[in-house]
Amino acid sequence: MNFTKCHFDFANLPWLTSPRRQLDLKAVAIGLINLPPNQGYTFTHRHRKQEEVYIAIEGSGIIQVDDELLAIERGDAVRVSPQARRALKAGEKGLLVICAGGVAEGYPENPNSRYMIDDGIADYDDIPPWYQGNSDVVRRNRELKKRQEKNRAREAASD
Repeated sequence: MNFTKCHFDFANLPWLTSPRRQLDLKAVAIGLINLPPNQGYTFTHRHRKQEEVYIAIEGSGIIQVDDELLAIERGDAVRVSPQARRALKAGEKGLLVICAGGVAEGYPENPNSRYMIDDGIADYDDIPPWYQGNSDVVRRNRELKKRQEKNRAREAASD
């Protein structure tokens, strides 16, 4: 088949939607990011190989790239190098972003991966400025980090 079509209700998307399987993607990574008002990522992440472009479709907010905080609004596009730390936060009316990136040959490394490119490196200890000092976020990130470590140990044991 030469095409795949699907529909997304942007108003009712969860925080992060990966249309990889719905679109049968092979060489393009896309994430649909729908942040509620004044909510944002609780940690930064970077990639080993994937350059990403964040395109604001609706609303406004902030994108952190390394130590820079950039205001973004509908119509803005921001390219982020693979190794740069990044995080997003919505403004008062929320933020809908399409995140796109090229896919290097051989990805996803894990065929069962939710995402087209599975080279993301989450840093649960690197809390964006909008959540620094929030003990609930620190506690949640600590739990996410423990879960990540257990998954890595399980994967290593099965190899």
